[in-house]
Amino acid sequence: MESFELHVDQIFSDNMVLPAGKSFQISGAGRAGSTVKVKIASDIKRAIVKRDGRWTCRFDPVIDTRSSFEVQIADDREQILLKKVRFGRVILMAGQSNVGFRMVQDQDFETEVNHFTLNNIAYYNVPQPAFYFQNGQVEVYQSKTTHWHQLKTTNLGHISAMAFYAVKRMTEEDPQLPIGVVCCTRDGALAATWLSKLTLTSQPQLMDEIVRPFEKQLQNKPNREFEEEVKLYRQKVQRHNRRMYKFMKDNPSVPLGMALNIVGQTPWPPPVTPDSYLKPGTLFKAMVLKIKNYSFDQVVWYQGETDIETRHLYDVLLREIINDWRRVFQDYSLPFYIIQLPKYANVLRNAWAEIRQQMLKVSQTLAAVHLVSITDTGELYNPHPVTKRIAGTRLGKILAGTTYSSTPVFNRIIKDKNQVHLKFKGVQHIHATQNCHIEGLVNGVWQSIPAKIKDDQVVVEFPNGTTQARYGYSNAPILTLYNEQNDPIAPFLINLDEDNLI
Repeated sequence: MESFELHVDQIFSDNMVLPAGKSFQISGAGRAGSTVKVKIASDIKRAIVKRDGRWTCRFDPVIDTRSSFEVQIADDREQILLKKVRFGRVILMAGQSNVGFRMVQDQDFETEVNHFTLNNIAYYNVPQPAFYFQNGQVEVYQSKTTHWHQLKTTNLGHISAMAFYAVKRMTEEDPQLPIGVVCCTRDGALAATWLSKLTLTSQPQLMDEIVRPFEKQLQNKPNREFEEEVKLYRQKVQRHNRRMYKFMKDNPSVPLGMALNIVGQTPWPPPVTPDSYLKPGTLFKAMVLKIKNYSFDQVVWYQGETDIETRHLYDVLLREIINDWRRVFQDYSLPFYIIQLPKYANVLRNAWAEIRQQMLKVSQTLAAVHLVSITDTGELYNPHPVTKRIAGTRLGKILAGTTYSSTPVFNRIIKDKNQVHLKFKGVQHIHATQNCHIEGLVNGVWQSIPAKIKDDQVVVEFPNGTTQARYGYSNAPILTLYNEQNDPIAPFLINLDEDNLI
């Protein structure tokens, strides 16, 4: 039987924003068998602490978005008071480095600081775990205590840049609505790290192609070999960083992306070790489960850049991540917004195009999953674009819920004699920034075919022998088709005979 002093889970703190109009939980730990009372306004809930030391209280929805509340938590010995708690919209921003990319790194950071006017935004960055291998076991470093922050100029640099531009756009619809952002990210994290152990072990394909290959790299290696690999890797990174520093110092006017193309990308991935955070399932356990009792209105998923080796499985991985997270958050209709990757040239041919296609497929096969394409943004040789303004603002417009639920996506085809009508969702009127063309696979060879625009359709006369069609299907495409709100039609690849995404 576990025994703890009374406390709440880290994510519950002063300045937090809880979802308005939606049931929610408050959870923590205490002395097994004791009774915990939680009070919010006039609503009081009680819970008996379980044998494992855990307690949870669930509350009915609160619709008041204009007031500030206190949360009183007490047992027969102690009391905890959480202040300045508000109800509004709560967004979980999740994935890897591009969503974790902070405002201080954004090229427009100083401009945003100088023009900052937001007063209803709060954020919480989920602690990123560190691991170490000791006595044959992998241990997790105790993360530092974290809490919610009211967003202001002095801490603006610490919020996700994608999140900042999104919520800035959302406040245009209702400046008084509190918005809370929870950022759960880890640089370079593979999709499989965000999956539960149950899913990884119950899916034969994931076991055979992801879990077992990772475990095989750990077998029959002495610790000194792991240590030597890590040492060599760190030396490579240090040499790269020195070269980059010298190059940028000698060429201050050269953009970062061009510098990376000349000097080379940072060495990646790190060597596989027993304490690697890239181990399948690691971040689900160490990060997602830490916030499982919080409630969210929307989840934004921006990831996939490092899943090149398993890109043929990305639709399976993404689908299972969504299912896992909906289960653990006890919200099976929780909306997900998938960020379709920006342009990037320095990668295997069509690798990012394939991942974008998998993202599109998942958005069209799971309910309440929406695609937000930012493929018309990005940098050719920098996987971390230094401006997130366009991408974040576009995301915020979609999240606000006053327009389309996604950027334009392929819907279906209609065949009319020798013409094929490609129809799209998320658009009433398509316009092109240059002559409209769709690629067709004609007798096994890709050709650019002229097309015409008719309202929400693209009409193409494909030559005989055309079996597939695609648009924007490359790592760094030039997108030319947009809806009336200047959102790009997402890249796609389809079978013409089967009317299916590939």
